[in-house]
Amino acid sequence: MAPSNSREKRELLPGPMAILLVPQFTMIALFSILEPLRIANRYVSRPYRWKLLSVDGQPVADRNGVKVAVDGALGNIGDARTLMVVADAPASRRLERAVAPRLRQIARSGVMIGGIDTAPMLLARAGLLEGRTATAHWEVLDAFRDQFPRVNVVARLYEIDRMCFTCAGGSAALDLMLKEIETTFGHQLALRVSEHCMHGRVRSALEPQRAFPEENGRGIGAKLARAIHIMEQENRPRARIGAVAKAIGVSRRQLHRIFSDQLATSPNRFRLKLRLEQAHQMLINGEVSVTQAAVASGFKSRSYFSRCYHREFGRAPRDDKP
Repeated sequence: MAPSNSREKRELLPGPMAILLVPQFTMIALFSILEPLRIANRYVSRPYRWKLLSVDGQPVADRNGVKVAVDGALGNIGDARTLMVVADAPASRRLERAVAPRLRQIARSGVMIGGIDTAPMLLARAGLLEGRTATAHWEVLDAFRDQFPRVNVVARLYEIDRMCFTCAGGSAALDLMLKEIETTFGHQLALRVSEHCMHGRVRSALEPQRAFPEENGRGIGAKLARAIHIMEQENRPRARIGAVAKAIGVSRRQLHRIFSDQLATSPNRFRLKLRLEQAHQMLINGEVSVTQAAVASGFKSRSYFSRCYHREFGRAPRDDKP
């Protein structure tokens, strides 16, 4: 990724790049990294280079079970100067024990290391983010803050702090790559690549991960979005649905009609799903016991929580404990 003319600048993410795929990663994060670089290579004289890695050199299945062939194992990153770790589901303790020492060794060698989606938590467990500012996917930000108080966790699209970088994943990885292209080759090329990707515009790292509804929105969509936002922000999940309806300026009956028409469910069922997803994140991240997850997500009965959890995810809560 060396500059090819006088207008090209310093690199943001030194290359060549190695990309470590953790089992059950998301394809959108991987392609949001690769596609901007592939498109940029159409216009530059010194193209980007990358290789895909797995822990053991074997193909890796994403969240959908699609297996991706790799170029090698983590133990052989070759001449890579940047290593990106892409993950979604929390890594198993066995995988963490296998990967953490190697990540520390790679970091000591001067390679820049980054985590995409939920991988920043894997980097934090390896001790690479202490005293640094980092981000991750919004679903795990609270768990990230709780588990790693010595990491300054922020809700940004991406964050670069010295020789470590973190990214929220999804299409935010595309913005990180566009920033790399802009830094190395200039704004015009970054804009051109963004247009190829139908991305609209290059987003700043400081932009929020989630688009919250405007307070004065009047349409049904805006009311639904505000209702969901309120449910997500509730500290007490058992707060009455009537309070949500009042907060968005509709009757309880109207709120039920909005959820039924737009989402084919009721407000109560939707809120129950939110609570179960909250508990699911706590369990897979190894934060709490099953009982603690039940209480924290608003269930008074562990048995009722377990029944609801099994109905939603097809397995018992204890099966999601790492």
